[in-house]
Amino acid sequence: MTELSAREPSPTSDRARRRNAVVEFLLAHEFSIAFVVLTAIVLVPVFQVAVPPLSDYVNHLARMYVIAVQGKDVHLDQFYKIEWQPIPNLAMDIVVPILARVVDIYRAGQVFTMLTILSLVTGPMAVHRALYGRFNPFPLTAFVILYNGVFLIGLMNYLIGVGVATWGLAFWIALQNSRPIVRMAVSAVFCVVLYVCHLYAVGLYGVTIGAFETWAWASRRFAFDRRLVRSLVVLIVPVLPLVPVLLSSSTWTLAGEYAWFSQSKMDGLSMVFRTYTDAYDLTVLWLAAAAFGWAIHKRLLSAHGAVVPLAAFGAAVFLAMPYTLFGSDMADQRLPVALLVMLVGFVRLDPEDKWSRAGFLVLVIGFALLRVGDVALQWSRIGAIYDDFRASLVDVPRGAKILVAYADEPKGTQAEQDAISHAPCVAMIERSALVSTAFTVKGKQIMTVRRAFRAQVDTEDGVPPTISQLVATSYVHDDEAPRDHFWDKWTDEDDFVFVLYTEREADNPDPSNLDLVHDGKGFQLYKIKH
Repeated sequence: MTELSAREPSPTSDRARRRNAVVEFLLAHEFSIAFVVLTAIVLVPVFQVAVPPLSDYVNHLARMYVIAVQGKDVHLDQFYKIEWQPIPNLAMDIVVPILARVVDIYRAGQVFTMLTILSLVTGPMAVHRALYGRFNPFPLTAFVILYNGVFLIGLMNYLIGVGVATWGLAFWIALQNSRPIVRMAVSAVFCVVLYVCHLYAVGLYGVTIGAFETWAWASRRFAFDRRLVRSLVVLIVPVLPLVPVLLSSSTWTLAGEYAWFSQSKMDGLSMVFRTYTDAYDLTVLWLAAAAFGWAIHKRLLSAHGAVVPLAAFGAAVFLAMPYTLFGSDMADQRLPVALLVMLVGFVRLDPEDKWSRAGFLVLVIGFALLRVGDVALQWSRIGAIYDDFRASLVDVPRGAKILVAYADEPKGTQAEQDAISHAPCVAMIERSALVSTAFTVKGKQIMTVRRAFRAQVDTEDGVPPTISQLVATSYVHDDEAPRDHFWDKWTDEDDFVFVLYTEREADNPDPSNLDLVHDGKGFQLYKIKH
């Protein structure tokens, strides 16, 4: 009995074996586990609120709803018209209305946002796989920089274009030894998809491939050989059919609208890590920089040779690019985030031992939790404001005409103001309303306002009036007087007024013309007395 008892495994040794088995499993599948965990982390904010509070997002989502119900909503049909044309800004306009056939418009927008996120975080992984033939933990750092100033503005078509362009670069690298006709066909597909996403994404694709080919050419001692000519042909030919398409689109009419500002360059760099709280963002930035510097000091990181021309080309384009291009602002400020997403794919974590890689992945997950946790908290608070906007519309009749105005002295943080700047557009979804700030600029969107209502809304991406400007024009009732602003006849033409950036229990700015309907956090909704 004594010998048999001695041979029986003790409970402690069983637990140790099970623990070791779990550890071995985690270390063997560390990359896959980290990817799943990080994906879950970054998607939490998207699905925790009905409307992700990205500045322009809800305005775009309202247009998606108009497209989805075209011909089925008599009120929206009398206000808005959809004019399909090949403008380079249609990804969301095509995908979300199709998704809205299966789920409601809010869920469809969330799914599109999820697809945008997945394209941005998987693109660097694909580039790294094409360069080195295997996956590596470092590209997962794209999860840490996912939420940034450009993302929070809600430039959804551009962002998904960045993700697709990164995947296009990965395919270009992976097929570099394939037949030219194959590379040309694949590149042509990416060029068409990128044009549909955003015009800037096409340029980004060309710049990054040009940088990679420059590195390849340099590795051949800048020899003017057949391979160089073949690469140039394969790069240029797929883009050529897009030129007449762009020239024939209404977007080309905006080519003369550009402006260059030196200050926007600094703002563009800060957009890479900016979210809501400067102190918090700087703390995380310094911690990440310290970890990155330590890894370089320990020679744990290395980069592919093509990273040098890519960084050089990107910096040159960033400095030369105007702030306003084709009538769209922040053209240059969007670029640093896109370049960083791509550059991540060229960097490799060198140590091969599992414990070093596991430690790095834990660090990435920790930084992602810090970044996303702050965003989730902010979105939860701002999401409640969006719920309040939707609740305020309960007594608004369908087909109402709504004017948006700003408080004379805006209240709240800049982040809050940016987040709710287009929130009144939920009225287009909830009450089939005409909203003065809906995006309807010819050449930028395919939605326009019908002629009967065009004079009373903003069709130029301008700034809404302040409440004092409205009060100043409320006493002018001369039908023959020239119209200087779209709000000049608001007391006669509109039904409701949203006043943004206020505080609760703010005084009625014009009691003779306005009745309070809803007192919300950061806004009031008034009914106009006719």
